[in-house]
Amino acid sequence: MSFESSAVTLVWNQNNLILRRGTSTLVISAQNVQELRLQDSEELFNSYFRTKALENREARRVFESWEKKDVPLLSKIYREMLA
Repeated sequence: MSFESSAVTLVWNQNNLILRRGTSTLVISAQNVQELRLQDSEELFNSYFRTKALENREARRVFESWEKKDVPLLSKIYREMLA
């Protein structure tokens, strides 16, 4: 199953996870991707993603605006990480 979202496109580049919508881009570093893959549950994954992988308030704000357009976005990213 491939990643599908009406809000963002997802690209892997040198183990970095890149999310894009229009001119906005969020990069989840390879180090954070590795940590995300080690989380034992979707709840821990979500917590780490929101607090550590999104490294600043602006990134969190952008991601939250994308979630308004695609409510299950974080669950889709979780499934993509485990694929």
